[in-house]
Amino acid sequence: MRNNVNIRIHNRKSIEMKLEYVPAGAPDRSDYQIDLFLFFPGNMGINETTYEKKHFYQDLTRNIRLKTPDFYLNNYYKRLKHFDDTCRVAMHSPNCEYMYKKFVCGYRAMLRNHTANITDESTEEDIGLLLEHVEKNRNIFRKLRKKHEGSDMFVLGDEFTSVVSNVYLVRLYDRLNAPQKEMILDTIKEELHYRREHYPQSTAGDDEQNEKLINRYEWLKSYFYSILHLQAKRKKADTATTGLLYAFAAGLSMVFATVIAFWAQMKYGNFTVPFFAALVLGYMFKDRIKEGARAYLRKKFSAHIYDFETLIYESSNRHAMGKTYEKAAFINVKDLPSYAANGYDPTDNIIRFSKTVRINHKKIKEVMDSEIDGITDIMRLNVRRFISGLEEPLTLVYSVSDTNLEKKYVEKTYDMNVVLRVAGKNGEAVIRGVLTVSARGIKRFRMD
Repeated sequence: MRNNVNIRIHNRKSIEMKLEYVPAGAPDRSDYQIDLFLFFPGNMGINETTYEKKHFYQDLTRNIRLKTPDFYLNNYYKRLKHFDDTCRVAMHSPNCEYMYKKFVCGYRAMLRNHTANITDESTEEDIGLLLEHVEKNRNIFRKLRKKHEGSDMFVLGDEFTSVVSNVYLVRLYDRLNAPQKEMILDTIKEELHYRREHYPQSTAGDDEQNEKLINRYEWLKSYFYSILHLQAKRKKADTATTGLLYAFAAGLSMVFATVIAFWAQMKYGNFTVPFFAALVLGYMFKDRIKEGARAYLRKKFSAHIYDFETLIYESSNRHAMGKTYEKAAFINVKDLPSYAANGYDPTDNIIRFSKTVRINHKKIKEVMDSEIDGITDIMRLNVRRFISGLEEPLTLVYSVSDTNLEKKYVEKTYDMNVVLRVAGKNGEAVIRGVLTVSARGIKRFRMD
């Protein structure tokens, strides 16, 4: 299993966990398991009473989509160059639209992956090769826009790939310290000049324009990535299993009440005060036994009971591509698995979220695209409820410098440990980190 697992801050109020999952050996079907552990310090006041399970599911956004195919510099350029020939007969057919949008998504993924491989140790030739392919591919997107100017899809594709080029090249430029990084500036400036001339709505400006630019980028991204989105139909899971367990608990309590009634009848006879008292006591304890048996059986079989079951479909909702099973609960420190149990305060309150995902790769390749070899699993957790009850973020502290008394306002923060594990048949990946929050929102996330 080749995994690319990442945790990052999505915005001030949410953290994103992203997995790109590609099973080894191209199987027809595969499963993987995600386990997320959140450790809340006692002074945050997050526990089973203050934070119900339903709130956790409301705060957790889950999204599974097809993974963008891995295009490499050379083969990507060759295929994009022949796009016109491939779609000559029916340029505006659904298949050609899908292919073009896939190329646009692939360009972004290719640029992201190749810029990530450039370091301060990279040679001038390495950077030059990347910039050469950026220019060659961008020229094709420009030509397609001119040739099919009446089609919004090609105009939007040209605009989006121009923005994407600048996004990743600017990030690369900021990250590098090597002298050869100056080569990147020319390409950045060229794309900025091109957009000022053709797509002024996608250029930076004053605050209002910058807000529009961000929204425009998100809209373009959604427009092209829609071809990779999968539809989810979520429902409560294991109703038959829990129903059977609850029926057993009810039967157990009924056995107790019936035994008490039979015993009292045999000992005291019918229509006597002791028999009446025994019936009342049996009824009183019957409900308590039923509730206790329910809790015990649910805990005993918790590994087989899930909260939600989700069917995953392609956009037409006709073909099921997979299924997920999810459950969440507060757990005790003693119930932590070994990979998540080291170095944490025993007074922490801990939430464990587990998700099992089953993917039908054969159907994805047959129904959708033979080049798709995996999926992207994205979860975003909103921390708004976690921080709503925290103390005011600024606390007054005093310090003495020489003979002066200095006052400072310091932000009060809380450290939440986070453990994320992804496991499949061919291996596992574990990420451990610390999420620092205050009453204002997320401050930072640090990997352990």
